[in-house]
Amino acid sequence: MTTEEKFAFDLRGFVVVRGVYDAEQVRKMNAAIDARESEIVERKGRLRLGGEAGDPLAGDGTTGRADLGGMLSWKNGDATLFRSVLAHERLVPYYHELVGEGYRMDHLPLMIQQKTGADGFVFHGGRMNPDGSWCQELAYTCEGGRMYNQLIGVSVALSDTEPGDGGFCILPGSHKSMFPCPQEILEYKSHQDLVVNPKMKAGDVLFFTEAATHGTQAWTAKHTRRAVLYRFAPSTYAYGRSYYPTWPDGTEDGMTDAEKAVLQPPHHIRLDRTTLNDRGGVAGTQTRDDFKKEHDAKVFGNKYF
Repeated sequence: MTTEEKFAFDLRGFVVVRGVYDAEQVRKMNAAIDARESEIVERKGRLRLGGEAGDPLAGDGTTGRADLGGMLSWKNGDATLFRSVLAHERLVPYYHELVGEGYRMDHLPLMIQQKTGADGFVFHGGRMNPDGSWCQELAYTCEGGRMYNQLIGVSVALSDTEPGDGGFCILPGSHKSMFPCPQEILEYKSHQDLVVNPKMKAGDVLFFTEAATHGTQAWTAKHTRRAVLYRFAPSTYAYGRSYYPTWPDGTEDGMTDAEKAVLQPPHHIRLDRTTLNDRGGVAGTQTRDDFKKEHDAKVFGNKYF
């Protein structure tokens, strides 16, 4: 990350990396999604995320946001570009800077689709819980010139967004707020001037801290919005549990060693964890001495404490 990007992320809670994927790569990703159109699930009824009809985030009150998963296990090469997000040479330096060496994918990726009129998602996340207590599981801090995030969102844009179109939005600086976000703001009913809807071009990648209050605005543009959302965490931390007891069938089949390294369960890098270099290649495994594992096996019945 450049000095400017670090400053921007610490100040606002997000940064956009431009042009990570080119037009042909974006086309292939969209084509892979189109081939599975029948599997895309539109949110209806109680699954709608933007509130009641007439609310600012409700869209036309009928069209729902749509979701699709499973892209890491798609066949016939369709998974390749989606898997590349895990260890892409343009992205790994950001993972290392924001969640540290030995970072791991925490949530299964999710394709989010909004057609014209689709509802948004009431704002969520944030540094503080509604009762005013600290939300440790989403925490952000900066100490000694280094940023620490418990959980980051990484969104790959597969369509363009102009400010005002809708889609992802964030309250810049809210990752440092000492007060819980008022409900009227969470529902986008007041202080709309606090909210930023970033400009995104297809192929851009957005990084944001889950400690910043964020959400989704109803989609107003004529074209359909698509983005694929991933979440990453430090080596020792898990928020989600899709890795346990194993990732879904086919997730790791044919993956590179670097991509597999990002799917390791949470544990410290000194306990036989494979890490990556800043170019997205395998740096090596920081192994624990055999004599120590043999000792623990005698004490605990397991080679790790």
